[in-house]
Amino acid sequence: MNAQSEGLHISGFGTLGVISSDSKTYGYRTDLDQSDGSFNNTPYYASSSILGLQLDYALSANTDLVFQSVYHNQNTLSLDSTTRLAFVRFTANPEWSFRLGRTAVDLFLLTEYRDVGFGYTWAHTPSEVYGLMPYRYLDGVDITHSAYISHLSLRSKLFVGTTTTELASYVGRESVKLEDITGISFSLETFQWSLQYRYTSSRIASASPSTEELASGIEGLAASVPGFETVWPNSNDTIERMRLKGQAADYTSLGGKYDWQNWSALAEVSRISTASNFNTVTAGYASLIFHGQKYSLYSIYAATHTHLFDVDSLGVDEATLSTIPSGAQLYAGVEANLNFYTTNQSTWSLGMRWNLSSRIALKCQWDQTRIKKQGGVLWLNKDFANQPKETVNTLFTNVSFIF
Repeated sequence: MNAQSEGLHISGFGTLGVISSDSKTYGYRTDLDQSDGSFNNTPYYASSSILGLQLDYALSANTDLVFQSVYHNQNTLSLDSTTRLAFVRFTANPEWSFRLGRTAVDLFLLTEYRDVGFGYTWAHTPSEVYGLMPYRYLDGVDITHSAYISHLSLRSKLFVGTTTTELASYVGRESVKLEDITGISFSLETFQWSLQYRYTSSRIASASPSTEELASGIEGLAASVPGFETVWPNSNDTIERMRLKGQAADYTSLGGKYDWQNWSALAEVSRISTASNFNTVTAGYASLIFHGQKYSLYSIYAATHTHLFDVDSLGVDEATLSTIPSGAQLYAGVEANLNFYTTNQSTWSLGMRWNLSSRIALKCQWDQTRIKKQGGVLWLNKDFANQPKETVNTLFTNVSFIF
């Protein structure tokens, strides 16, 4: 339902779904912040089910308040973890608007309704692009300018702020905060097509307990083992590479959509890079959709690519290191952590959406994902150091709704 009372508007959205994936090694999850998923054809409900409530309140003709709370299988339930939007917006005129507070971090083609399943045709957003970036919000300010040239609409946005998310695995969860975020986005649209570009730079503000422990361990061996520099050359460089705090990170994306008759085509490519810790990640997808009167049929192809970090390039004498207490464990930990963000996979998807009413949609989708060796970071894996090559089939069924 919608409620309207003296400028207050209440609305909501949700998805109730189930996922089944056929791998015993890899468990499907929607984002890197999810710590559980579907293994071995076991139905899993939590990560595909979402419930959101939004309040809009008009303070005046050109100023309004927006608050949105979302439950999506958060590890810890709190006001902060469930608050996705909380901002005041001032619209100076049809060309300029300003927002202050918590807004959706502008990274994707579907940024504004990433969690609103009813707003897009697929059963889920392509994990190869959206799952890599679990960040949902920006605490800061943005300025948007809109211009209209003939039949073209040009929207430009500048935003600054901070954000935090968690990265999860079977080893544990770690909070990763980004600060000094500065981003720009441009959107050029007509009635039939749109083209969007985004660039965001940031700095990793939080230290990783796991990598700090490894760095401290190497420092301890360097201080206590005579001639350690001959066993682990340039160990100080490895230590600096392991430490995330203060590292720069950039995100770039280009996306577009084209509609004609009963067809739509969407595509999006992205690039993630850091100063030294991880290799650059390139990802993208393309989707073709046929729209019937009450149903839609669609296909998606998505892929990611990253070069594995060659741990041999560190020049470590593994044989000698293995004779030093904790040496082999440190070396294995360094290799695993420097390849934590290494993802190499491709997915073909086929699906259908059936509009049961103007506010309810049923979706079914089949994904077949080919994961390359040591390329399954997007999935849960009980043995992170050993990621075999595998083809995984995943089925999604959900009902999305708005009210």
